[in-house]
Amino acid sequence: MATLITNISSLVTVNANGGTARTGASMNDVGEIRDGAILFDETIEWIGLASEIDADSIDADVIDAQGCTVMPGFVDSHTHMVFAGSRSHEFARRLQGVSYQTIAAEGGGILSTMRAVREADLPTLLDIAEPLVHSAMQHGTTTVEIKSGYGLTLDSELRQLAVLEDLREMLPITFVGTFLGAHDVPPEYAGRREAYVDHIINDMLPRIAEQRVAEFCDVFADTGYFTNEDSERILRAAATYGLKAKVHADELTPVGAAEMAARVGAISADHLLHISEEGMEAMKEAGTVATLLPGTAYTLRLPYAPARAMIDRGMVVALATDCNPGSCFCENMQQIMSLACMNMRMSIEESIVASTLHGAAALGLASVTGSLEVGKRADIVIHHVPSYTELVYHFGTNTVMSVFAGGQEVA
Repeated sequence: MATLITNISSLVTVNANGGTARTGASMNDVGEIRDGAILFDETIEWIGLASEIDADSIDADVIDAQGCTVMPGFVDSHTHMVFAGSRSHEFARRLQGVSYQTIAAEGGGILSTMRAVREADLPTLLDIAEPLVHSAMQHGTTTVEIKSGYGLTLDSELRQLAVLEDLREMLPITFVGTFLGAHDVPPEYAGRREAYVDHIINDMLPRIAEQRVAEFCDVFADTGYFTNEDSERILRAAATYGLKAKVHADELTPVGAAEMAARVGAISADHLLHISEEGMEAMKEAGTVATLLPGTAYTLRLPYAPARAMIDRGMVVALATDCNPGSCFCENMQQIMSLACMNMRMSIEESIVASTLHGAAALGLASVTGSLEVGKRADIVIHHVPSYTELVYHFGTNTVMSVFAGGQEVA
């Protein structure tokens, strides 16, 4: 049966008129309808003023949302929610002044999680991931991307990605899988980075493609990890198997990874704390989405990405949690919006567009979800606040009252 939400105090559509992005000044227009209504089943059937529809004349479950805000579900386009082990002790050391790079050089960081993942079976990984995803849903997320990258062997990478299949069976939100074999160089390839790159290209990518467990291939292009040349080799090889490119770019140092991401036609380049002017221009021209992860800059006490310069330049800017056990253990997109507004000088409206429509664009899903438009999937969240501005104004709380994914109430 269809559902009608009516008498909505603030109906935020993020309507892009069929487009996949709202850039520049248009990011400040979230398509708000005051005293609105929305009718949906699996997809959205009608949107407008509550006065334009007679609830008694249609066969639908009716929800009175007076005093509430209704928005698209959040699209979290960059996470690492499938992992094992804890790195809280590393977090405590960083608070005492030890750098992320120092901890990594000692065998911590990604390699610490790698050891735990290699020892974990699939049920263990699922037991850790499922509560995180469920919590994300309860905070309004209806689409989530999850990367591998914590096993760094073919078997353990496939095991991480297999967890997504179980999550799809358990939870009715949308999951997107990304292969991140190039997250770090594993110990068995210490001093032989190029050999590990060859292993990814010749052995891992064919199996990942054969198993159809990922839609994207990601690389960590930065000092101490993979060079731009390594990354481009991997991403161009991945493209031959139908895997679209994503890049962890210019997070720790300015290495020109944003330019490389644009050059290979990556759908998104993420982090970008040290992006150059040339990188911004290249990404804009290529249409590569800039996915910003303020939770990571916050956790690592790093400078934030230059969101204001990117938006003013007309780039497509998205926000995501980067939920992971080391550098940002947060699955709450509402908190990410708050960080973006307070520390990256984004407006509340810009943070909403970046967390919904542009998150979908970073996954190639903006024609399907990310905004409330007729024909799109009914990924809808009711927030128990009278205005969308309160999502950032009243920070540190969960404003969600109800979550619908594909028209089904899930939280």
